[in-house]
Amino acid sequence: MGEDRYPKALAARIGFLLARAHLIAREKADAALAGVGLSMKGFAALTTLVSDGPISQQRLSKRIRMDPATMVDVIDALERSGHIVRRRNPRDRREYALQPTAKGRALLVRAQRAIVTAEKDTVHGLNPHEASVLMELLGRIAAPEKSAKLATGEEVSEALARPV
Repeated sequence: MGEDRYPKALAARIGFLLARAHLIAREKADAALAGVGLSMKGFAALTTLVSDGPISQQRLSKRIRMDPATMVDVIDALERSGHIVRRRNPRDRREYALQPTAKGRALLVRAQRAIVTAEKDTVHGLNPHEASVLMELLGRIAAPEKSAKLATGEEVSEALARPV
């Protein structure tokens, strides 16, 4: 058996193949986003703020299933770089609503282009129909209702076998 193939016992495991595919896709996405000055966590937060509109930090954390402690660092970095602002929520003066700035929206456009390129590279061996089927199947496996658990930075690092 060649060194260029996974052992049969591993290649027959869905979890192993999903984990390997995730690492490959994540490596390409991370590199693409780094090229525009954004992390995957920052991309997730910024994308959600642009698509969903103003939202509290707590709600954003729940919406994208990110550990609240990790979310603090992500939001602070986006705010320091001028990509988001915190404004009082007019419906509840006790909380702040996070909003993307024009600079943040411009960054998101560049980041989305970079991600599309990275994703195309990730699935380069698939035809468009196969890539579409893969997306549909992964969407079913990763559906939000499958798990309400938030991933902590430590759990993510452990799963990826590298520091966050």
